[in-house]
Amino acid sequence: MRKFPNPVIVLGANVTALGLARILGKRGIDVYLAIDRKDDAIFSKYCKRSFIAAGMERDREILKDLLIKIGKSLTKRIVVYPTSDLNALYLSELKYDLPDDYHFVVGDKEPVEILVKKSKFYKALHRSGIHYPVTYFLEDMSDVRQIGSKITYPVFIRPSITEIFNQKFDHRKGFIAYSQRELIYYYRLTTRHNIEVMFQEIIPGPASNSYQLEGYYNKDHRPTVLFARQRLRIWPQGFGNTSLCVSIPLAKLIKEEEMINDFMRKIGYQGLMSAEFKKDPRDGILKLFEINARAWWYIWLSARCGADIVFSSYLDAIGEETDHVDEYETGVKSIWLRNDLMASGKAFLDGKLTFQGWIKSLRGVKQFTYFSRGDLSPFMMHCTTMVSQMLKPRRGSAKRIPKENTSGKK
Repeated sequence: MRKFPNPVIVLGANVTALGLARILGKRGIDVYLAIDRKDDAIFSKYCKRSFIAAGMERDREILKDLLIKIGKSLTKRIVVYPTSDLNALYLSELKYDLPDDYHFVVGDKEPVEILVKKSKFYKALHRSGIHYPVTYFLEDMSDVRQIGSKITYPVFIRPSITEIFNQKFDHRKGFIAYSQRELIYYYRLTTRHNIEVMFQEIIPGPASNSYQLEGYYNKDHRPTVLFARQRLRIWPQGFGNTSLCVSIPLAKLIKEEEMINDFMRKIGYQGLMSAEFKKDPRDGILKLFEINARAWWYIWLSARCGADIVFSSYLDAIGEETDHVDEYETGVKSIWLRNDLMASGKAFLDGKLTFQGWIKSLRGVKQFTYFSRGDLSPFMMHCTTMVSQMLKPRRGSAKRIPKENTSGKK
């Protein structure tokens, strides 16, 4: 096996970091994890060492100091991967402050801000004529009252930067309002924490109507690798994360591919990219929800299918030529078993899934999140962590908005 001299630093303590460590470690690349707390990923045999700095996920200066420290301890130029939106933003600002020690797999500040900050993102989509869910931008409470009196409920209250929101509100992606009263309540709650939000229509339909187009864009803003997958189940239902997905032919998203390529050239983006679409059953149009400017869950599936987005980005970062890849194995499924069992159980209870249908849906599963025969320690530690969490006493649930009085009584 070829030995690559440039090591990798993965920022983040999560299953995405584990996936990156395994993809690159199997290629003979030294992988280090920079995290703000202990995580199951550090037990991977492909993790050479971990650096812990509390607060690096939320503080730009802490991250900068950590990178300077790591740079002094390693002799070769380091390739850096972000696994969170905030770290992608921070790196886009820091990449020119630390040019001698690092190759950053992240775009420049302006295009990264467009992708990460959804208020900028949807306005950019509008200028480009790209279909996206109907979204309302807010200035003050008068906008909230005016919009709230005419929109159709329920409506999704979407933060501009999801990561800041879920740090404040127990890892949620947003709030769902079922009335104008709830809309006003949640708006006041988010503005109290200085979180910018938008009101967005909810696209109906099952998880299987959702698709991801993923790849890496080089310094010329052109894709070196493109890959497509389809969601099959999510957890939690509604606005959860993928629990089961499958690789699909790129030809199924040919129009979306052309559209994303054109959009990336317009904004001048370089780096990892994962675009999420959902087909609207009301008009049959695939509408764009977001584009991640960082590594993501299930990035390992493209590598498993022969379209290795991560390795292509690594080669480009260190200045090596890469071939264009858009052909790969299809029908390969990846699963987060714990979450998918919960998603399947809910579908059973709702009468949307039979036992035979469930068994059939698992055919083609070749990739798991934590489990890997050649790297069992993260899976074992993950199971231990889950059991420990289940045995902990439950704390009081988060405060909810009071129900509206519909009885006429006071």
